Amino acid sequence: MSSTEGWSTYPQVAEGFWVAKAEFVTTSTGELALEKMMSPVGRLSDLFTTERPEKKFPDYFADDELLAGYGVFFLPQSFIRTSLALAQVCGYRGWRPTSVTPAVLDLGSGPGSCGVSAAYRLLAAGVPAVELTGLDKSPMALVAMEEFGRAVLGERGTVRTRVGDAADPSSWPEGDFDVIVAGFVMNEMPHLDAEGLLKWVGALKRRLRPGGLILILEPALKITAERLQRLSDEIADTGLIRRVAPDLNQLPDPLLKIGEYWTHEARAWKTPASTEFVNRRLHRDLREVRFAFAAFSDAPLAELPAALSRLVSDVQIIKGLLRFVTVRDGNLESVEVPTRGLSKHEVKKLAASFGRGDIIRHPAPASPKLRLAGPANFEVIWHPGELT
Repeated sequence: MSSTEGWSTYPQVAEGFWVAKAEFVTTSTGELALEKMMSPVGRLSDLFTTERPEKKFPDYFADDELLAGYGVFFLPQSFIRTSLALAQVCGYRGWRPTSVTPAVLDLGSGPGSCGVSAAYRLLAAGVPAVELTGLDKSPMALVAMEEFGRAVLGERGTVRTRVGDAADPSSWPEGDFDVIVAGFVMNEMPHLDAEGLLKWVGALKRRLRPGGLILILEPALKITAERLQRLSDEIADTGLIRRVAPDLNQLPDPLLKIGEYWTHEARAWKTPASTEFVNRRLHRDLREVRFAFAAFSDAPLAELPAALSRLVSDVQIIKGLLRFVTVRDGNLESVEVPTRGLSKHEVKKLAASFGRGDIIRHPAPASPKLRLAGPANFEVIWHPGELT
């Protein structure tokens, strides 16, 4: 893997693994195999949206075609969501594992969307080796994760799996971990109320090595993102473990008070060719990956500078100005940036240079509504860049 590979780039070895799986399942090659993936991907899409069960999902990973379809279409998106969350935690906040050989636990792993991504990024960041453990209710998903993890991580990765329930600490594997990823599992634990979720995070914390990281990812839907944000704010308030991202401090999220917007990420990514091909029939907008996340660690990270702002809306292009919403020091601010004197091309280029989730700084006094003098009056402090 390349040490200069972008956080939003899906590894070719990962794409090749699932294309090969599709070819094996369909006994076809190339585009014909991908064409045969369109039907199972459509079935999964319906299951995740219009036909979503109220109580319990079936084990769709037990169906070889659905598993391959998931790997070609849905898995790359969650792989990149995990990578982009780590871009802020590692790339901006500077978190690093303290173990020579970090151990990663992927709770509710499925075939490895999030855990393999986390392990892959640690290797790309320079750790010599990594140990990855996946836990899921589906034995077939775990078999696929072992194969996928070994293909992507190579000889520097050790992959183990265990059948268990992400919500039940008694079923988790023994030992402690540098990174615990809970990717898109909280929404499958509706039985846990606020107190139950705090206890669950407490159980996660007890399994961390010194300076370890808890990374929770959820869908960008209002109901799931706000549930995660409420949990994040409660953790920050109680001091159970320090919040390190995406919020810039331990103050409560003001978006929860108004309910009009909600905290989530919207990030451009390089869509794999196989995913694009399968999307010819689904016509999904794959230009961005959207997700909510929260990261926690008691590692001694450097404090962030004061008066930083985090974008919590998309950047709107309005006649003569750009408009966006930020959170600064726990308060919402609607910011306008005049674009007089810029061509249409320059305005579009400026608007595309930063976006939801980015961190900026400007000198204007705190105010619910403010207008900067121009583009030169704010600075983009952080945007997902390249691995270094």
